[in-house]
Amino acid sequence: MKNFLWVSTVLSTAILAACGGGGSSDGPAAGPTPLALTGVAATGAPIAGQLVEAKCSSGTGTATSNADGSYTISVTGGVLPCVLKITPATGPALYSVASGTGSSATVNISPVTHLVVANLTGGDPAAYFTAFDATAAASVTDANVTAAVTAVKTTLLAAGVDLGTIDVLAGTLTPATGTTAGNAYDKALDQLATQLTTAGTTLNTLTTTVAAASPAAPASAPAATTGVASLPADMLLKPAASTCTALRSGSYRMVLPTKGATLAEQTGTITVDAKALTLTYTEGSSGTWTAADDPCHFTDDGGKTDMFVTQAGVIVARYTDDDGLTYAVGIGLPVQSHTLASLAGTWNAIGVSANEAATGYTAVTGTVTVDSAGVLSGATWCQNDATWGLTGNDCAAVTGAVGTLKANADGGFDSFDPGSATPSGRAFAYRAGNGDLMLASIDGDGTVLFFTQQRSNVLPTVDVKNTTWNVTLNGQLASPLSVGISSNTILSVDAAAGSWVRQQHVASGADYPETLVANSPRDGYTLRPAATTTAVGGATVEIRELDVLVLRGMGFSAVVIPSNKSFVFSVNQP
Repeated sequence: MKNFLWVSTVLSTAILAACGGGGSSDGPAAGPTPLALTGVAATGAPIAGQLVEAKCSSGTGTATSNADGSYTISVTGGVLPCVLKITPATGPALYSVASGTGSSATVNISPVTHLVVANLTGGDPAAYFTAFDATAAASVTDANVTAAVTAVKTTLLAAGVDLGTIDVLAGTLTPATGTTAGNAYDKALDQLATQLTTAGTTLNTLTTTVAAASPAAPASAPAATTGVASLPADMLLKPAASTCTALRSGSYRMVLPTKGATLAEQTGTITVDAKALTLTYTEGSSGTWTAADDPCHFTDDGGKTDMFVTQAGVIVARYTDDDGLTYAVGIGLPVQSHTLASLAGTWNAIGVSANEAATGYTAVTGTVTVDSAGVLSGATWCQNDATWGLTGNDCAAVTGAVGTLKANADGGFDSFDPGSATPSGRAFAYRAGNGDLMLASIDGDGTVLFFTQQRSNVLPTVDVKNTTWNVTLNGQLASPLSVGISSNTILSVDAAAGSWVRQQHVASGADYPETLVANSPRDGYTLRPAATTTAVGGATVEIRELDVLVLRGMGFSAVVIPSNKSFVFSVNQP
C-alpha cells in the first residue's frame, strides 16, 4: 500500500510539472484562424440588410449585409476557394466566387460577379452554389477565374458596358447612396441595369447565354443536343427591332457569293440601327428597312429585297442591285471576335463550289478537322458536278492538310490553300446564345461553305410544327425564284431506325407524309430519300431527295435538292 501511494505521488507530480505545475496555466491552445471574407454587395444600389451565405472548399458561414452593402463573414475552419450568395429584397439571387489561398479574401457580389460564376462553371450559378464542395472547388483556380472575368468584360464591352481595369471581384465597390457618390464600378452596374431594361432582356436570360458560351459548358462538347436558336449575351444587351427581338443594333459581316466578283466584293459589313430600321452599307450609303407582316421579315428598296432574321440573329437576304433584273443571296453574321483555338474540332460543311468545267457551281458537303493553329486536315468531300449527288461514290477522302486559317486584322480569318502564301478566301465565325458555333467561308471564285461543329442530331418531338422561309440559290449563284414558305408537323418518330415522319402542308390542302433519316449519310446530316407517297385525297406524290445540314443553334438549315440543282437556305420562322 505504501509503495502504491508513493508511485501515485510521483506520477501526480510529474503530470503537474508537464502542465506547468504550481497550479498556473496558459489556457487551452488556440484553434485555427477563421477565414475572413469581406466585400460589398450591390446592383448599383447597395444590397442592405440581406443574408450573405458562403460555401468554401471547407467550411460555411453567414452574415447580414450592412446599409452600404458591406459584409464580413468569419468561416471557422474555412479554406478557399469559396462561392457566395446574396438574395436582394427584389430580383434574383446573386453569386460570386473567391479563388486563391490564405486566411482572408475580398469578394464583391454583383450582377457582374454573377455572370463571372456563370462563365466559370458553364452552368446555372444557383445550382453550382447548392452543389459546391471540395471537388467543385478544385476547378476554381486563379487562371480559370481570370479567364472568366476577361470573357465577361469582353461580352459587356461589346454591348457598351466598359469595366476597363476594374477588379470586379476584389476591387473597391462603392454603391451610390443619399450621402455617397458611387465609384466607377458602381456606375458600370447602373449602366448594365439600363442596358438590360432598354434591350428588353433580364439578368437571368443573360446569365444563361453567358454560361452556354463558356468553355466549361456541356453544349460546347460534341454531344447530341437540340440546338435551340437564341441570341448570344453581347447581342441581348443591344437595342431590338419592335417586330423582331432577334434583330439587334450593331455591325454584321456579310457574305455575298457572286459569280465573277473579286474576293473583296464578296464580303462586306453593314451597320444596323434596329430601333430605327436604318442601315449603313459597306461603301457608306444608307438604307431603310420596312417591317413585313410576318415577324422578323423585312423589306428594302420598294419591297424588291427581303431580309429574314433567325432567332440567333443571323440575317438571310435575297437582294437585287439592278432593280430586279437579277437577284442574289447574302448571309449576315453579327460581328464577333474569335481565336483560332476556339475553332479546334471536327466540322460538317455544306455549300456550293465552283465546278471543274468552270461554268457554274455544284453542291458540296464535307467533314474536316481544324486544329488550334487553324490547319484543316482529315477531310472528306462529296461533290458530283453532273448530278449534284452527295452520298456514296460522290465522296472522297483527302489526305494531308487541305488548307489553313489565319487571323485577319480586319476581323475573321483568311483562308490559304496548301503551300500558298496568298489568301484564297475569307471565313467568319459566329457563336449563338446556346453556345453553338458556325463558320461561313467565301473564296475568290465564289465558292461558299457553311460549317457547323459535328455531332449527332437528335430526333424531333412529335406534334411540333415548323414553318420556314426558303431562299434558293442556283448553280450560277443567282436567286431567280421568289421566296417560298413551307410548313410541316412531326407525326411520328422511330428511334430504332433513327428516322421520323412529318406531314408536309401544302396550300391546296393535299398534305402528304414524308420520311427523313437523321445522321445520314454521316453524323450531323439529315437525308430525305426520294420516294413515292400518297397525299390527302389520294393523289400520288413524288418526293425528291433532300440533303440537309442544320446550322445548329442558328435557326436555319442549308438544303440541297439534287434533282433540280438547288441550294436552299431554310430559315425557321419565330
